[in-house]
Amino acid sequence: MKLWWRFRGKSSLWSEYLHGRYCRNLHPTIVPYNRNHSSVWHRLCRIRDVAEPFIFWTLGEGSVSFWHDNWFGEKPLAQLVHRDTYTMESVHYYWHEGEWNVPRILRIIPMPFAQIICQIPIAAGQGDIIVWTESSTGDFSTKSAWEAIRQASPRRQLLADVWHRSLRPTISVFLWRLFQDRIPVDARMQQKGFSFPSKCQCCEAEETVSHLFIESAAVQGVWQHFAAILGSAFVIRGASPICTDLDEHTVEGRFTSGCRNGFHISPTSSPSPSIVRWLAPSPSWFKLNTDGSSLGNPGLAGAAGIIRDSAGHVHLAYQFALGTGTSVLAELTAVWRGMELALTHGLAPLVVEVDATTVISLLQSRASGNWEVQHMIMRIICLQQLLVADVQHVFREANGAADHLAKEAASLQLTRVLHHDDITGILRGIICLDRQGVPHLRRG
Repeated sequence: MKLWWRFRGKSSLWSEYLHGRYCRNLHPTIVPYNRNHSSVWHRLCRIRDVAEPFIFWTLGEGSVSFWHDNWFGEKPLAQLVHRDTYTMESVHYYWHEGEWNVPRILRIIPMPFAQIICQIPIAAGQGDIIVWTESSTGDFSTKSAWEAIRQASPRRQLLADVWHRSLRPTISVFLWRLFQDRIPVDARMQQKGFSFPSKCQCCEAEETVSHLFIESAAVQGVWQHFAAILGSAFVIRGASPICTDLDEHTVEGRFTSGCRNGFHISPTSSPSPSIVRWLAPSPSWFKLNTDGSSLGNPGLAGAAGIIRDSAGHVHLAYQFALGTGTSVLAELTAVWRGMELALTHGLAPLVVEVDATTVISLLQSRASGNWEVQHMIMRIICLQQLLVADVQHVFREANGAADHLAKEAASLQLTRVLHHDDITGILRGIICLDRQGVPHLRRG
């Protein structure tokens, strides 16, 4: 899978050579395999159907395939829109002066898909970015590839305790072999076909795993000796008595490991409280306060915001239900939706206040963060330029109106736009307090 990732990224002379030799005017995913091709190309063809579904493209210059590359979302358009033939145009063929060419798109794409396409931002001036969808950062890793394709078994707490870092590797390996019945006792060797008598070295009984580690009088004396030291009783329960109190002893092992390495307890100090308040924007400017809420992260999510002028008067507020989502997705959606509404209603220039430092970092660095929100980050950056918007951080205590709206949107799954006369109850009270400059106490 790593080989396919390197080939698709075209980041080396090797990948450029393979594209030129085998693909030519065809997309790599539809090139037929020929026995005369090289062994490397044979390996790529065998893995492409497995690896390609995990590749996504963030649009830049639009040189990726319109039909066969997955820049749309869940799947490539060729798997969603059924046609007799699929042409090999690049995505930028359907652009005009840096925007989507809607009439050209509608000639070949149904309206529901065309509407989604027109919402995808175009980041002109930079290359298309290949994204590995199984990684939170979008970068390929062998671990994420293995996790994506392996048949995972249910997690067993016993094995998690056996391989805990508080135990030495030699002990963990021995315990794993013991639980998997891989200890070469006499009875086990007889099962493998070796012909010799089985006799315990401490008594006359047959040498089996259960006898050697649990049932014999000699080993029970050992277990009882150490059980007394650890302050627990040695009790045989069920078919796996050797596992008795394993969790308790693992915890003790973790504590012993901490004592061996030394604990460091730093003195605590109470942070000094500070006063924060909502500040009105400068004259002729508008302020957008946004917030996102996810009840569980991920869980039921909602995005919301409120736009006010320099006198503190509300021009509009909004709430969007997002279904199940993360807090980062909710926060970014709140900023994006608010800026779109500000652009539609001509509320510019704009100051945007967000209480999530993660969102501020993503927007300032233009980092990809989680690949799933990359499109939204690009939308926000484009809207920033159109609105002359300044995105700033604000403390949560001074973002009460947006916080109230977001929690309500998440819990009740509301989607609506509110104007001044629609605002009542607690929200109206929060807005009045903000307009009067009432301070809030912040600890830390």
